[in-house]
Amino acid sequence: MNGIALSATYHRAFDCGLIYLDEQYVMHFNGEREAELQTLQLDGGLAAFKASLGKIQLPADRRQWPDVRFVRKANRYRRIPAA
Repeated sequence: MNGIALSATYHRAFDCGLIYLDEQYVMHFNGEREAELQTLQLDGGLAAFKASLGKIQLPADRRQWPDVRFVRKANRYRRIPAA
C-alpha cells in the first residue's frame, strides 16, 4: 500500500509540485513555485495555505505508511530539490 489522503485542493497542489512530502513525512511548500506565484501576483492566500502544512498523520500500522522510495520518486518527478 502506498498513498496519502489529501483534500482536493491539497491534492492538486501536490500533483503540480506546489507542496511536497519529505522523507520524515513532513509536508512542505515548494519555495521555487512560491516565487513563481509571487512574480505573477497569484500569491494571495498562501500564508493560510502554508500554515496548515507540517507533519502528516500516519496510521499506527507502519506497513500502511507511504514508502520512502516512492516519496523520493514523486519528488524527483516533480523536480523538488533533494534535502
